[in-house]
Amino acid sequence: MVVDDSVRSCLVGAWELVEYSMTASTGEVHYPLGPDATGLIMYTADGYMSAQLMAPDRQRFAAPGVHSGTEDELSSAASGYLAYSGRYQIEDNCRTVHHVVSASLFPNWIGTDRIRYIDVLDNENLTLTSVSQQMRGMSWDPAVVWRRARAS
Repeated sequence: MVVDDSVRSCLVGAWELVEYSMTASTGEVHYPLGPDATGLIMYTADGYMSAQLMAPDRQRFAAPGVHSGTEDELSSAASGYLAYSGRYQIEDNCRTVHHVVSASLFPNWIGTDRIRYIDVLDNENLTLTSVSQQMRGMSWDPAVVWRRARAS
C-alpha cells in the first residue's frame, strides 16, 4: 500500500467529531447518534487508530460500577455508542484510509477492513465517507466530519 508521509503527518493526531450523518438517495438526512453527537478519532504516527462516537444524552447507570449495569442499561448505553480501533493504512494516492479493526463495540467489525474515503483533509478539517449502506429500504451515504482537536 502506498503511504504518503505528508498525508500521514496531516492525519496523525486527535480529531473532534463535528457531525455524523447519513444522507438518503431522497435527500433525507439521518443522524444515527443524534445531531449533537460527540466523539474523537485518533491516528498515531506508528499506524494505529481509535474512533469513539456517542450520543451525548446517554442515561447513567443506577449502580456506580462499570460492569454493574442492568441488561436494559447496557443495551441502552451500547445503542448510543460506536467504538472501534486497530491499525490503519493509507492508499489510493492518499484518498483512502483502511481501518483494520482489532477491537470494536460491534463484534461483527472485528477482523474487518473498514474502508473510509478521505473527502477533505487539511490541517484543521477531516471528512471521511464510506460506501452506501442499505437501511429502511433506501440507500444511505454516511459521512463523518471531524475538526482538529486542540490542547486546552
